[in-house]
Amino acid sequence: MSAPSQASAHDQAVNGSAAAGPVDEGTTIAFKCKYAQTVHSVRLTTLDEVSDLKAILFSLTDVPAERQKLIGLTKGKLPSDDTLIGQLAFPPSSVKGKTAEGLKEVSMILVGTPKALTFKDIGKADEALEDLIQGEAADLDPKAVDEQLLPHRNPKYIAKVEMIIKRFSDFPLITPPRPGKKLLVLDLDYTLVDTDRLLHSPGPAMESARPGMHDFLATVYPYYDLVCWSQTSWRWVDAKLTELHMLSDPRYKLSWVLDKTTMPSVETKGKKHHVKPLELIWRRFGPEQYSPKNTLHIDDLSKNFAMNPGNGLKIKPYKNSPHMDSELVAIGKYCLQLAHPSVEDFTKIDHRSWKHFNGPTAE
Repeated sequence: MSAPSQASAHDQAVNGSAAAGPVDEGTTIAFKCKYAQTVHSVRLTTLDEVSDLKAILFSLTDVPAERQKLIGLTKGKLPSDDTLIGQLAFPPSSVKGKTAEGLKEVSMILVGTPKALTFKDIGKADEALEDLIQGEAADLDPKAVDEQLLPHRNPKYIAKVEMIIKRFSDFPLITPPRPGKKLLVLDLDYTLVDTDRLLHSPGPAMESARPGMHDFLATVYPYYDLVCWSQTSWRWVDAKLTELHMLSDPRYKLSWVLDKTTMPSVETKGKKHHVKPLELIWRRFGPEQYSPKNTLHIDDLSKNFAMNPGNGLKIKPYKNSPHMDSELVAIGKYCLQLAHPSVEDFTKIDHRSWKHFNGPTAE
């Protein structure tokens, strides 16, 4: 798929970026993966990794990467997740010629057990938390990282974002963007909801929501389009949003939802982790709608906005469901302050000091 013609990822980096030459996009390969009675089509380039293939299949089938056995992907021993697609030796029996577009076509079979369709299955709950727990352990402290190694300045990771944009820029919308609105990108797990309680508690899902969640979303909605971006699979995200009534509250509407599939991996100080590149959104709609100047990304893991550090606000994780938590009330006020006409560029503000920001609120 092609992306709208806008500025490249490094042109919109918040604090500038290293100059990069032409991006090598690799050769595209078409995969046909049969799972149960369904055949899924996936297109990757020779510069993508096996982990990218597994992430997409996870989103399509709900089979976690660690459970996936891909029969026909390669000869002999299965490759490691960081193996490039271009390094794989496809068995001759798997190469089925070329597609109508002239792309090499590789067929394979996926074997694996999917996660439970309902996240209230306590027997599967701990597995659903695994990605989130691992993400916490690898959280990024920008001040502790060598400036030259920051992901948003690394041409390798800028190129990865470019490929994500080309592949996933036509993500489905729930409601279209509203002219003149700013953009609020929200993490779900441990930002808006206590995920541990959500997965383990037999009570209603709303008991795990952060205090004031719906009121917060309703308060900022007149000024911001709202987006949820979760690092879990689409099926889990959809189930959570439904049970939390985030798709049915009459006071606000979500514009769209993104999942782990659109999160490329980067490496910082030897630790590999995934990121949420806002460029995917900015490129699709253009700077007249959304840009670094009017986008705020709220997440409990700062590593998730490593590609857009000037647009990220790290919120205190919501765990153990404290009833006196008032974080969303305070952040709601901050969002209204940023929405005031006097604030022309979000990247000019240090969001790490959001609690001390002193400015008028939008009316």
